[in-house]
Amino acid sequence: RILLSAGPAVLTPDLGRYNFDEERVLVDSQVRLTAADGYRMTASGVAVNLSDKTMVGSGGVQGEIPAGTFSANTLRADLNARTVTLEGNARLRMVPGRMQIPQ
Repeated sequence: RILLSAGPAVLTPDLGRYNFDEERVLVDSQVRLTAADGYRMTASGVAVNLSDKTMVGSGGVQGEIPAGTFSANTLRADLNARTVTLEGNARLRMVPGRMQIPQ
């Protein structure tokens, strides 16, 4: 569990390594992120920095937000700010009228 500015979120890796000194979790398998406000993503080959609440991944990502779905080869995410940068075969499908700006 991780506390974000918009509420709690749960990171669920299949298998990972935690570096206590750097406060980083390295996950070679998939990790699932589920936030309290409906944001969800699954990524592979990621590193999660728990101190600054960022995540980078190079093994593919797919996710769902209240306004649609997305996928890409790589990602960089600031979990607190709710920003995700998708690179490589990036796809985004938005549902008109469903966009919600986090408060």
